[in-house]
Amino acid sequence: MEHHASGTFSPPLSPLFVTGGIWLVSYFAARYGMQAWAPDSPWDIAVASIAFFGFYGFVWTVQRALRRFDELQRRIHLEALALAFLIVMLTLMGLGLLVDTPRGRVELPLRDAWLMLIPLYGICYFTARRHYR
Repeated sequence: MEHHASGTFSPPLSPLFVTGGIWLVSYFAARYGMQAWAPDSPWDIAVASIAFFGFYGFVWTVQRALRRFDELQRRIHLEALALAFLIVMLTLMGLGLLVDTPRGRVELPLRDAWLMLIPLYGICYFTARRHYR
């Protein structure tokens, strides 16, 4: 647990990085398993579900960390989340409109589009944090 000079409390980041890493590894392991082994039903669902368990662990760790934050840190994260959500809505709306353009259909694979959310949230977090300095 860290206490900063300003008096704000910030829990250690290592559990977030560890569970975030486990989540990413589980996602790519599930994708690899689906492509390499091409399991038949019901194993295809079991292999694809591996990533859900990794993500659940990450969400649980993030929620525990957020409960330990002080009010200022919670507010910064809430603003970052709201901004990231709106940017994702704008992006999905724009991509949806581009897919239906009459001049040429834009084919966009969305399977890995969620990966853009990780750096997007980081950018939104630092943007929101600047407002409270």
